[in-house]
Amino acid sequence: MAWEWSLLPLTTQLERGGVQIGGCLVSDLVKTYGTPLYLYDAVTLRTHVQTLGELLHKYYPGEGLITYAAKAYFVPALARRLAIWGIGVDVVSLGELRVAQKAGFVPAHIHLHGNNKALEEITLALEMGVQAIVVDSLDELEWVESIAREHGRVARIWLRITPGITAHTHPHIQTAHAQSKFGLYIETGDAMVAIHKARRSPWLDLRGLHTHLGSQIRDPEPYQKAIDALFALAEQADYFPEEFSPGGGWGVRYRPEDPPDDPRPWVQSISESLVAACERRRWPLPRLVIEPGRWLVARAGVAIYRVGTQKRTADGRYIVAVDGGMADNPRVALYGARYVVLPLGYENYEGPLRPSRVVGRFCESGDILIEEVDLPPLRRGDLLIVPVAGAYHLSMASNYNLATRPAVLWLEDGRADLLQPREDPLTSSWWGG
Repeated sequence: MAWEWSLLPLTTQLERGGVQIGGCLVSDLVKTYGTPLYLYDAVTLRTHVQTLGELLHKYYPGEGLITYAAKAYFVPALARRLAIWGIGVDVVSLGELRVAQKAGFVPAHIHLHGNNKALEEITLALEMGVQAIVVDSLDELEWVESIAREHGRVARIWLRITPGITAHTHPHIQTAHAQSKFGLYIETGDAMVAIHKARRSPWLDLRGLHTHLGSQIRDPEPYQKAIDALFALAEQADYFPEEFSPGGGWGVRYRPEDPPDDPRPWVQSISESLVAACERRRWPLPRLVIEPGRWLVARAGVAIYRVGTQKRTADGRYIVAVDGGMADNPRVALYGARYVVLPLGYENYEGPLRPSRVVGRFCESGDILIEEVDLPPLRRGDLLIVPVAGAYHLSMASNYNLATRPAVLWLEDGRADLLQPREDPLTSSWWGG
């Protein structure tokens, strides 16, 4: 069967001993760390960060900043590496904020998001002096103002604006339509009221405007419309934003038939639209902050599973069960996400294939990883690689059926370092003692 190498991390290669990623033989890693196992390639992630930085510098003549969307995948060992590279981070919880703080992210490059922030989150953000608390509603605007007043600290804020734009993506990951739970609606007048209230408050420093359209977006047009809508709002309010963020959400290629992984149209369109919006109003350029998460980290990661039981259905399809599933990758069940699977050791296989379905080991009929795929006749113990597994797998993972989260490795120059160890159900944290 033909392997789609372009979906795998950049350092993936086939040597005599088998498939290597980051200079490490995958089969050796499995022997040491077991399965399921997640692998992250340093070169791929670093290259993606550099690529976006170069595009931002090329197309946007003003100041620009890349901030990593922590929700894609964020653990201390990864956070430390990202902080060293000098990018920023978007966090949405106390846990993510604390990890960012401990990892060494510059406070001026940290933004606190979320539609229902807790007191502890806002308080810590104020104490740290993060660049922006991204206010999501009029209710929250008053809440942040009262906390800032109580602590005697001025809160730097952005306003998250909902322009009423429906991006062409899965409904669960559309975030800027008129009924969205996120942001201050332009249509209802909340956005305008928030701008005026924030500017009048002595405890709020309104630095900029923000929006987020959704995820897995392939068309730059919604971003152009959002920029036009937000700058029309700002002009009407007689307010110039010093900082502006159109969010993230640019799509990632999961299968061969998906569009290529090219962020250039996204960065170029955003940059040109923002420059045009400012030129029409004779405004200076704001600092442009883009918030990629999935695009940075998805291709850098792969999941490795081991084949267990197999059975043949009445219609001739083979059910291939593996030792992971929806507990470590709930995206298929949540969004109908579609992947490819590559059987290790069959890279040059040219024999007959069998119609198959790859399923997990958990007690749900929806625990399916690959709905339809043609695979060689597999054996118990064979290894399957699922590419493009670096985003929204482990960050959404659960302990369903008391499954333990898998080990995660960082691969670089032939060395494998733990990003997170495999969970152990016998540790004290599982037993409350």
